[in-house]
This record gives sequence, C-alpha cells and structure tokens, in this order.
Amino acid sequence: MGNIDIVTYSLLGQHIDSNEYYVDSEAFTNEVILNGKPIMNSIILDFKNYIKENNIESLRSNEEYLLELLTLAILWQLYSDDAFELSELPKRIIKKLVELRKQGGNIKAGVDFIRGILSTIFLSPNSNYKSTINLSLKNFKRFISWLSASGEFDEEVKRFVSWEKYFSTLELKKLDEIFLATAAYVLWFSARSEVAIGKYTRNVNYFLKNKYPKHKFKEDIILCGRQRVEYHLNMVGAEIMNRAFRNDFLKTRIKKLLLPICMRYNNEKNCKAKHTEEGYVCGSCTAECRVSKLTEMGEKHRFEVLIIPHGSSAFREEKVKYGEIGIVGVDCVLNLMSGGWKARDLNLVPQCVILDYCGCKNHWSNEGIVTDINIDQLKKVLDIN
Repeated sequence: MGNIDIVTYSLLGQHIDSNEYYVDSEAFTNEVILNGKPIMNSIILDFKNYIKENNIESLRSNEEYLLELLTLAILWQLYSDDAFELSELPKRIIKKLVELRKQGGNIKAGVDFIRGILSTIFLSPNSNYKSTINLSLKNFKRFISWLSASGEFDEEVKRFVSWEKYFSTLELKKLDEIFLATAAYVLWFSARSEVAIGKYTRNVNYFLKNKYPKHKFKEDIILCGRQRVEYHLNMVGAEIMNRAFRNDFLKTRIKKLLLPICMRYNNEKNCKAKHTEEGYVCGSCTAECRVSKLTEMGEKHRFEVLIIPHGSSAFREEKVKYGEIGIVGVDCVLNLMSGGWKARDLNLVPQCVILDYCGCKNHWSNEGIVTDINIDQLKKVLDIN
C-alpha cells in the first residue's frame, strides 16, 4: 500500500494490488444470491408478476430485484427511525434545496451551505442505526419521503416507489411476512459481510468516530456518515449489476470510460485537461498520471476516456437508444449502485470499476489523495486481452 492514507475503505487490503478483493467480492456475491434464493422464489416472483400485470417496466433479472429489496431493507434498518422523526415543513424545505442544487451554476455554493445546516439539524442520522419502527404503508411513505429529502438516494427512491405500490396491494399478514424475511436476510448479510469482505472496510468505523464529526453542518453529512454495511452493500451491488448488464455492454458500438477527477496526478492549476460538453479530455501533460495512461489505452483499444468533475455531472439528460453506448464508471464504493441505476435510466449500458480507495478533496481528504484502480479488472470489464 506504500504511503497511501486509507480514509474509509481500501481494496488493497495488505497487498500491493486489489486482485484478491475481486475474488472475494465475486465469491461473497454468489453467497448473497444463494442465500437470497428463498426470497427470490417467493417475494421476488410475486413482485415481478405485479410489475408485469401493471406494465410498470420491462422485467429485469431476479438478482436485480433481490438487490433492490436488500437495499430497501438495509436502508430501512438504518434510517427509518430518522424518517419517523422528520416533520413536514423542514422536509419540504430541504427537498426544495436539493432541487435547486441540481440546477448548478452560481447558486450551488449558497444552497450547499444552507442545506448542510438544515441536513445536520433535521436529517442527520441518530447513532443507533437499529430501527424499531414497525413496517406499515404509512411509515414506508415517510421513509421514502426522508430518503428523497436527503438528496442522497434519488435512484433508490425511484425503485422503492414501485415496491410501495406493490406493498399497498398486500394484506397486512403478507406484509409482515415480507418484513420478517427481509429483516432476517439483512441480519445475515450484515454479519456475514464483515467476515467475507470486512477486511476492506476496517477504517470506516474509525472515520465515523474520529473524522466524521468535522462534516457537521456540511452538505455531505449523510454521504460521509454512511455505515460499514452500506459499503458492503455497494460492493455486492456493483458485482450484481456488472453481471446483469455484461452481455449488453459487450455488444455496444461505443464505449466510454468515465474517471473521477481525483485520479489525475496534477492539481487543478497544473492539469492540462480540456473541457468538452461531456467532461474533460486528458491533455497528456504528465506521463506519471494514470488518466494519461488510460487515455493511451483508450486510443489503442477504441474507447473514449473522460474525466468527470463530480458524480452528479457524469450523465447528460438526453436519452439514447439502449444498447448503443456502454460506459464504465469509476467511482468510490458508495456511488456505484446509484451511478449504475442512473446510467440505465438514460439508456446507457453500465459497467463499473471501483476506486481502490477514496481520496477526493470534496469529501474525504483535505489535501487530496491521488486515487487508482485495478487495471486488470478494467481490462476484464472492457474485454481487453
């Protein structure tokens, strides 16, 4: 690992590369799916029938719906207490601020300042992260409303709305059965994930105890306060989504690699990347820069490389025909699932490669850490021999 300062997670473990992580992640994902079979054979099948009968969307794989339900159950366990405590007025105000922030421009900084204060007061999660709130339709609506107001779970909310509609068709007894089954699944996942892939997230609890308090009254208070189990969820989610879209991705005519700005070697002042409508294009100013090396690889293997300043700017709101453009998103663990879902909504075919560790100045490091990825994994995703 050299002198890398591990902030929250590191896929390197005690090694010089993250090869072992990808072996462990694949194995644990297989285990998650295997242990989810009883849920897939009952709850998921019934949910898919509901979707088909009501023409809600094109049916997806059982594993994708299992991931949605697991995500729902984990977030419920962590945040439903907070949702129950949030009153209507601050919720509406914070949600409006989130909408204003998405417009970007000069207003963003001012909105972030106000949002940081209000989010800390009204949305900041309590410390127990073990919900005692009973699942009911009323409580579930409040839960979705809280997630929406936070501005951190937009893609999850889109998917949970369909689950809410499905739940509304069920008798209370059936709803209780689903809650008990998913609660048990979450308990297993939480415990087992720490054994299977927990060595890659050992610093999360230290960060939450010692560094997270500095994010009080900042707009990233919810993002940076995410719990260890959420890191594990995104690791598994990334693997499931890569599998789900794999065949479609390989068939795409155009492929793009989207890199976060924290991967560049030079700082903003010295980086010679050129701005385009889609992002920044490397100017090859430094041979040591990983972005420069990946740009060379892209020229050789015919994929485009773009530097994306912020995750929210990775996708332009113009849809294309599904199957034309494949993207490989590179990002921190916590942004992987939402990024994949967002890409799919825009008819892009997503794959992802996880940053080996986080280090951006916006959230995780005051000085900034130059981040990196596993090149072997990238070649595997892009089908480069």
